[in-house]
Amino acid sequence: MKILIVSGFLPYPDFFGGAIDVWERLKGLVQLGHQVDLIATDKQQPTKQHLETIQHWVRNFYFVQRQNKAQYILNKMPLQLISRKALETVEVNQSYDLIILESEFCWTVTKNKTIAYKQLIVRVHNDEHFYFKMLGNSSKSLKEKMYYQIEASKIKRLSQQVFEQANRLWFISKDDLKGSDFKSKSVFLPFPINQNFIIPKEKPEKNVVFMGALFMPNNVYGLDWYLEKVHPRLIEQIPDYHFYIVGSLKEKNSALEKKYNKIARVSLIINAELLEKYYQKSQVFINPMFHGSGVKVKSVNALVNGLPLVSTSVGAEGIGLTKEMYYPAQTAADFIQQITAVFNDKDAAIEKTLKAQEYLKRNNYLDVLKKELDAFQ
Repeated sequence: MKILIVSGFLPYPDFFGGAIDVWERLKGLVQLGHQVDLIATDKQQPTKQHLETIQHWVRNFYFVQRQNKAQYILNKMPLQLISRKALETVEVNQSYDLIILESEFCWTVTKNKTIAYKQLIVRVHNDEHFYFKMLGNSSKSLKEKMYYQIEASKIKRLSQQVFEQANRLWFISKDDLKGSDFKSKSVFLPFPINQNFIIPKEKPEKNVVFMGALFMPNNVYGLDWYLEKVHPRLIEQIPDYHFYIVGSLKEKNSALEKKYNKIARVSLIINAELLEKYYQKSQVFINPMFHGSGVKVKSVNALVNGLPLVSTSVGAEGIGLTKEMYYPAQTAADFIQQITAVFNDKDAAIEKTLKAQEYLKRNNYLDVLKKELDAFQ
């Protein structure tokens, strides 16, 4: 089949959850034998090196500059859509069996007169209306809180309109799927895992790690809470405890780096090229997120890489994990207790992680993807 993926951001380099989902699924489509083209819109153009990697996997690649202007805030449509409106005019001159929109924010591409298509699929990364409300809750700026609230109300109308016109909705989250108003055309398509699972093992170090995008306010909110409420008490109780923050930034943030670098027993690593190094040296992965929607890819990747997961309900939502597969924690006392439990009973931690890995293997995205694509042929 000829398939066009339309992404509201560059999916490579894949240094945050949404990009990983798009990039790994794109590779899966290619490996299944389909012809894949990609349109991506972003504020920054890809580097020559990144462009070469993208072009290795896709047949044709089209880049569209994303533009944010102050007056867009006054538009009745969401800024997330209007800033990507150049998707409507990019010259493609192709026809496709399927178009896959990576969220409703790429909707304007359906008005592009140089693109013909038979079926339209929307990848539902989040309940975007709810997600933007949660981003507002995580923000410390009144201006940002107002923006997220206004944007959320606009997004709610947009999502309804786009989902009504789509032929199929691919939900990444089981929880978001349950709340869908379009059950007849909705399916759970799990987060794509193409890498080999790393067998969990005992480690001598008492290192804790968090990996995530530090340009997202909900990640920073959770990290700040952990560093204030949990980190000092673990220092008191565990002499050789250490915390690694492995974060991604789109642009330099000196204030954030200064804030984290001055905290005792914290190592801050920005835009690490090899995440494996920090998975290997850590004994437990934490996800202290309180605001969000969809699936937290960081939690899935931790389990795939053999690390026990200590997480809030938000950090584990949508995946389908049970309490036998990870360590639930909602309060500071919970986090301290669960992290300590991993350190003290490594066999139990390994057993939980293996159960989580078996669950993820049973719910393989390629099985669902093949079935979905066969239905369109």
